[in-house]
Amino acid sequence: MQTKISGTGLTKITDHWSKSIVDLAIDSARQAISESNTSPDMIIFANTLSSYSSSQENLSTIISEELGLSDITTFKLESSSCSGAMAVNIGHKLLNSDNLESVLIIGAEKMTDLSPAETIKATALGESYEYTQFFGITMNSLYALFSRLYMEKYDVTSEELSQFSVLSHKHSVTCKHAQFNREFSLDSINKSATISSPLRMLNCSPIGDGSASLVLSKTNNSNFDDVNILSSTSSNSSTSFFSREDLLKFYSTTSCLNKSLAESKIKLEDIDLLEIHDVVPAITANILETMGFSKPGNASSDVLSGRYDLNSKVTLSSSGGLKARGNPLSATGIYQIIEVTRQLQNRSHADLENKNIGLCHNMSGIDSNTVVHVLGVAN
Repeated sequence: MQTKISGTGLTKITDHWSKSIVDLAIDSARQAISESNTSPDMIIFANTLSSYSSSQENLSTIISEELGLSDITTFKLESSSCSGAMAVNIGHKLLNSDNLESVLIIGAEKMTDLSPAETIKATALGESYEYTQFFGITMNSLYALFSRLYMEKYDVTSEELSQFSVLSHKHSVTCKHAQFNREFSLDSINKSATISSPLRMLNCSPIGDGSASLVLSKTNNSNFDDVNILSSTSSNSSTSFFSREDLLKFYSTTSCLNKSLAESKIKLEDIDLLEIHDVVPAITANILETMGFSKPGNASSDVLSGRYDLNSKVTLSSSGGLKARGNPLSATGIYQIIEVTRQLQNRSHADLENKNIGLCHNMSGIDSNTVVHVLGVAN
C-alpha cells in the first residue's frame, strides 16, 4: 500500500511577532485537515526548539485540544533540522503497519523570539555538546569549514558557488509563502557581509518562523489528484563530519538515495523535481554530486548552464529552497514535501510542465541524519 498525501497546509515564513508556536501550528494544521476532508487518527508534531524558544512542551496535546481532536494518539518528535521529514517517515511507516487510516504531521518553529546570541546557540543544539557546542563552534563555522574543504578539493571559488543563491532567489520571486520574494545579483551576494569566511550573509539560509502540515492517509478524500509516497527512507552517520574517514562524503545521503530508488523502483533520470537541504552553497553542490545529478565538482557550473532552472528537466528548489523560501528547522522537510506535492498536482505558484516524480532530501547537521522521500502522481 502506498501512503497518500491527502491534505497540505502552510504559513508564510517570516517574523510572526503576533503569533505563538501553537497559533502557527494550528494555522497550517487546519488547512491540511480541511483540504483532506479527513479527521486524523494521530498527530505527530515535529519541533526542535519549543522548550528553548517558547518555554513550552507537551505541544502535540495542546495542539490536539485546540483542533478539537480528542481520544487520539499525539506525540512530539525531534531530530534536529530534519524533524519534519523524519515525522513524515514515521507516519508513513505507521500507516503501513498499524490500524490507522490517517495521520496529521505538523512541523513548526518560532525562531525570531530569540536574541541573536540565543539563535546561534539554538541552531547548534543538534551538534555534540562535548565536541562542538562547548567550544563555541557555530553551525555557520562548520559550514564554512566544509566549504573550504570542498573548494580546495574541486578548485571551485566561493563566487562560483554563489550561483546557487542566485538561483534560489530567482525561484522564490512568485512564491507567496517564501521569506524572500526578490532576486539578488551574483555581485550583491558576493559583496554581502562575511558571516564565517568564505560564507557571506546572502549565502546562508535565514532565521524565520513557520509551520507546515500534511495529512497522510490510506485513502485520498481530497479534491486534488493523488500524490503517493513511493518511498520514505532515513539513515544516519557520525554527528561530527570532521571525524569521518572522508570529510566530503555524505554517507547518510548516499544510503537514503540508494534505498529510496530501490524501494520506489524509480531511476535517477525519472526525477523531475528536487527539494534538497540547500542550507549553504557548498552543501548544496555536494548533495547534488553525491546523488549523481551533477558530476563531482561540476554542480556550480551546472547551475550557471541552466540545468536546474524552473523549466529544465530537473527543477531544483522551485520555491527557493532553504535559502530563499526559508528554513524554520523542523518545518522545513514538510515544506519541501508540500511544494513537490502541489507541483505534481499542478497547483503551485510556478506552472511547470511534465513533472511526475519528485525527490525531497532533508538532513540535520552535515549529513548526520538524513531523510529522503520520493513522491509520484498516481498511475
